Amino acid sequence: MKALNVNSEARYQTVPNACKEVNVSRNTLMRLASEATAIVRFGKSVRIDMPALFKYIDAVYKVRE
Repeated sequence: MKALNVNSEARYQTVPNACKEVNVSRNTLMRLASEATAIVRFGKSVRIDMPALFKYIDAVYKVRE
């Protein structure tokens, strides 16, 4: 069986790839994505809308000086 080619620049990432990208655990990622309304479902497949997630993280958690 061939390995799946993963596009790390894609807008919608799988949950494991999004965890690696944001560097958080699965539970934390799903909580943040839920708060950001960045969870997208294609049938049974769950993807994370990365631009929406990063925008939410920057708006809510980024320290402003």
